[in-house]
Amino acid sequence: MKFTIVMLIDFIGHPKLGDHYTNNRRYSELLKFATSSKLDRDNIIFVSNTKGDMLSETLDMLKTAGFDILYTQSDESINDIVDKIKDIKGWDIKQYTTQAIIGGCNLGGCVINAKPTSAVFWQQKGFKTTIHLPLCAEYEQPGVNAVEKVYRSIEQLNHFTKEYKAFAIEYCNDFHRLMLAYK
Repeated sequence: MKFTIVMLIDFIGHPKLGDHYTNNRRYSELLKFATSSKLDRDNIIFVSNTKGDMLSETLDMLKTAGFDILYTQSDESINDIVDKIKDIKGWDIKQYTTQAIIGGCNLGGCVINAKPTSAVFWQQKGFKTTIHLPLCAEYEQPGVNAVEKVYRSIEQLNHFTKEYKAFAIEYCNDFHRLMLAYK
């Protein structure tokens, strides 16, 4: 894909409800973008609907590494975000040239369908849509530990994929398998 929109939906999550790994893993994955020197930084933008100490620091690192960052509101639509990106980047955004990579919290809610910019809605608009699992965490689902919460979020992914007929959404666990633009 020529252009990549990395959506960070409610990325901060609920740290008081998570363990060290749950709270920190997705930030480590985000830094892979900053340290991948061959990525075409002109064709990747990060979009976040939240701010916070650790996220702001990480996004500052991405900005220093040459990436653009767009902060949005939780209720903004995909069309609003696409228009803002066109203004910032000058991209000719089309479904066949642009992909959305989704990460954030909670995997079984906001990431898949609970926000206007959730994965099912990008896919319904015809964009190649990938939920990058290492950029996600789950706090909302019941469970005594992170594993049980993730099990339940997988059930939610399955349920909402079927409900929205969003079968083209891809799930990726390997940074190097993302279809990113390189120089």
